[in-house]
Amino acid sequence: MIINSANDKRLIDLTVSELESIIDGKLAKAFPKENPVLTTDTISGYSLAEQLTGYARQTLYQLVSENKIPFIKLPSGGVRFSEKDLTDWLKSYKRKTSDEILEMAITLPLKRKLRRK
Repeated sequence: MIINSANDKRLIDLTVSELESIIDGKLAKAFPKENPVLTTDTISGYSLAEQLTGYARQTLYQLVSENKIPFIKLPSGGVRFSEKDLTDWLKSYKRKTSDEILEMAITLPLKRKLRRK
């Protein structure tokens, strides 16, 4: 089986480095790295949650007891927080700008008009 027509090399004749470069090239074409995804996630205790949210520890205790904040319950009874989950939770409370609200109002069909047709 001929892999590279320019070099006319067979698969069995390729060196390991040549084979790795071919595979890397094919993978780069198949999976472009335009938007790198955050792969690391810090998991820690209340100190991380205090630092990210700005809440006091007592407030965090209350939010955890009411299940209003994302947390990880350990078998030993401890509580840990994921940095990614906390930032996503905080972003969910982001307020919309007036332009975003206007765009939503234009695109939403009015139910009353639809019912009367």
